Amino acid sequence: MPHTPQGDLDDAIASRAEELAELLSTTVRIPSVTGSERAIADWYAEWMIRHGWELELQPLDGTVFASGEETVGDRANLIGYPFGRPGPGTPVLVLNGHIDVVPTGREELWATVPFSGARAGGRVFGRGTVDMKGGIAAALIALDTLRNSEVVLPMVPVIHLVIGEETTGVGTRLALATERAPDAAIILEPTNNTIITACTGLQFFRVTARGRAAHSSAPWRGVDALARLLVLRDALIQTAARRSAAFAHPRFADVPTGIPFTIGMLEAGTYRAAVPDVATLTGRIGLRPGEDPDHARAEFAAALRAAVVADPFETEMPHELEWQGEPYPGWDTEENESLVVALRDALVMAQGSPEFGGFTAGNDAGQYAQAGAVTIVFGPGDAALAHTVEESISEADVLLATRTIVQTLVSLS
Repeated sequence: MPHTPQGDLDDAIASRAEELAELLSTTVRIPSVTGSERAIADWYAEWMIRHGWELELQPLDGTVFASGEETVGDRANLIGYPFGRPGPGTPVLVLNGHIDVVPTGREELWATVPFSGARAGGRVFGRGTVDMKGGIAAALIALDTLRNSEVVLPMVPVIHLVIGEETTGVGTRLALATERAPDAAIILEPTNNTIITACTGLQFFRVTARGRAAHSSAPWRGVDALARLLVLRDALIQTAARRSAAFAHPRFADVPTGIPFTIGMLEAGTYRAAVPDVATLTGRIGLRPGEDPDHARAEFAAALRAAVVADPFETEMPHELEWQGEPYPGWDTEENESLVVALRDALVMAQGSPEFGGFTAGNDAGQYAQAGAVTIVFGPGDAALAHTVEESISEADVLLATRTIVQTLVSLS
């Protein structure tokens, strides 16, 4: 079996440090807000072609997944095969990165142009640096370095560059429906190069309460939809608190709850001098690792029904609970799995000590876990900077992730 000494691989990666940073900077300069990912997909495809990879573009249009999307157009996933397409029965490891980014918000609040990809002080700045073009850059250079070496890998790596993670997860659903299910998966979300072996899931929802409008000078003639909604809100909060108190997991011991519940939006009425006739709230519930989403949904639905038993208007104007989109399932990976062990050992070599953690943010990892893949989340960048006007990433952290991915893939058994 041909063998490339680890020192040679480290030297090869070090020699590409500037290329790595420029690759990241260049991709940040290509805006790819969810729904408009085609330009960045084409850029990555051209990069793969220049480097001799096989690839496949997966258009969203014409698939069963297109119907749930606000925007379809020419959106497409990109699947990269640096070592060629895996044959039947060959163990496959997928590296997954989403190519869409969130909107920039108010650009005047940014210290740099949001899509500048500016480099200064050992950092790259701009929307998508952390979430998650930094992780994608690390994976591309890692895989290409291995491709150019004489190393024979125990698993064939494939990279899924997917659309729509920031909204519906449609890209990964499309990839898994089209591609062979992998044996293992590394999701390149920003973890500060911490190994994530557990992730709680989430489900978005909307609750609507109805009422009867009335002039504010005679509110007793109306039915206050907001007041009715706040009763439902309290029931949701109490249910979430009970679930949190009953959930314990060592990977979430450092946070107040591993299954966060949030109400992100509340809207009521159309005019300040009128009793509101409709009120809505939207948010997310948390799902335990391995929990059946139907079980959690039923628990919250029952709490809402119990909250309105004494409401005299419920029969005439029943509340509405809508579960929005597909759930993001929670998952848990045993730390004696070979992928976890290989990544842990790679971090020991790279920086001396690995760190483990849990993730409470929604991401595509649960889809791979549900498909039977041994799944972890690992990537460069501080998630606290993602989606903010300060988004930036350390070039050294991206290089560390590159080195770690290389060593992990080499040492898998």
